[in-house]
Amino acid sequence: MCSCFTLFIVLYLLNMPDESFGEMFTSMLSVNQAVSAERKLIDHLIIYIEHEAQRLEDIKRFFSRVTSLHDGIYNEPSDPIANPIAAFKLVKRLKSEWLNVVHSTEAEENIKVLREDYRRMESSLPKLEDLRGAAHGLMRLQDVYNLHVESLVRGHFQQISDPVDFYKLSVSDMLSGDDCFLVGKVAYDLEDYYHSVLWFEEAVRLFRGTEWSPENEGTLEDALDHLAFSHFKPIRREIISLQPYVVLFHGFVTQAEAKNIRKYAMPGLRRSVVASGMNQATAEYRISKSAWLKESAHEVVGKLDQRITLVTGLNVQPPYAEYLQVVNYGIGGHYEPHFDHATSDSSPLYRLKTGNRVATIMIYLSPVQAGGSTAFIYANFSVPVVQNAALFWWNLHKNGQGNVDTLHAGCPVIVGNKWVANKWVHEYEQEFRRRCSLNPEE
Repeated sequence: MCSCFTLFIVLYLLNMPDESFGEMFTSMLSVNQAVSAERKLIDHLIIYIEHEAQRLEDIKRFFSRVTSLHDGIYNEPSDPIANPIAAFKLVKRLKSEWLNVVHSTEAEENIKVLREDYRRMESSLPKLEDLRGAAHGLMRLQDVYNLHVESLVRGHFQQISDPVDFYKLSVSDMLSGDDCFLVGKVAYDLEDYYHSVLWFEEAVRLFRGTEWSPENEGTLEDALDHLAFSHFKPIRREIISLQPYVVLFHGFVTQAEAKNIRKYAMPGLRRSVVASGMNQATAEYRISKSAWLKESAHEVVGKLDQRITLVTGLNVQPPYAEYLQVVNYGIGGHYEPHFDHATSDSSPLYRLKTGNRVATIMIYLSPVQAGGSTAFIYANFSVPVVQNAALFWWNLHKNGQGNVDTLHAGCPVIVGNKWVANKWVHEYEQEFRRRCSLNPEE
């Protein structure tokens, strides 16, 4: 029940001097003073628990007395009610004793005393600004020192670029799911969806498999609801073209996610291939290496798939979509004009038996200083590389025919190290979803 974060955000639970006025988080002296305030609350809680324990003992004694009668004289062969004393006691219990037990106000009186003790401290309790300030303090550490949130939750100070603790605490503790939910909620209420996504994801992970506690503010369902909406809101949608329908989702992945995807893809990079009849082969008009990542092997890929479904409404689980393809372009790396969808019935794309590629999602995993744009040839426009953004377009018309305006090329990279991730969604199981998701041309 107790955690280092509970101690840190004690500022909204505990007593402090009247002059704090929501500024406890601005001084570690004030935070340290909160420890003694919690001890006072613990003393009040002990008294409440003792009174409640005595009340329950009284109820247990009544229970034992009544059940012993039913196990004893009421089981006798003779009629126990024939005894006028036993008959009187039965009537008296049912009319008086049971009434006193059921309608006892002792529980209300006990909790009332606890609440009054708490209320006497309430005027000097920390304010909402303290909670926000404490949560922002954690997020500031996260940003300035580029800390890995999952490690921070475990009580470790590890940077995204280095899995080794750069500082070790003498006393280590971990954050709970509810701790993470509160940090995410502070970011969420301030429309800081970048941070709320990271903290709600940790809240969901920690809430799963654990029982809800009465001191918790959030639940797994709450965290999932806030996470879904947070994923939807940071993602700014920019319509690039209506014909063909092309959309750019800004901030689609985080820096950490992009880095992890690149890292996981590195061992599997092989020369990229293109369709050649019924087979696939390397070609001079595609200079890059690529690897395929499965959701089951990498958690970050699963998160990406969920996000794609969230913003497009499409089913991206195999076999209705291909595995995530990660591509790294070489010297002057490019991909000459091509369609993503199959233009021949003999294309190897049909081996999945889920139809043609209905849509493309291309995620930019790295910045490029010059070159590397995605150019739509017939539509006469190009989209420059926007780090961490995702480009989406429909490859097929609603009638299933290929859209010739989606002919596109990856322009040669002049300066930079271009990484992209491609997700190709197939036709089957998408008909209803397509009508309900992004609105294409018809």
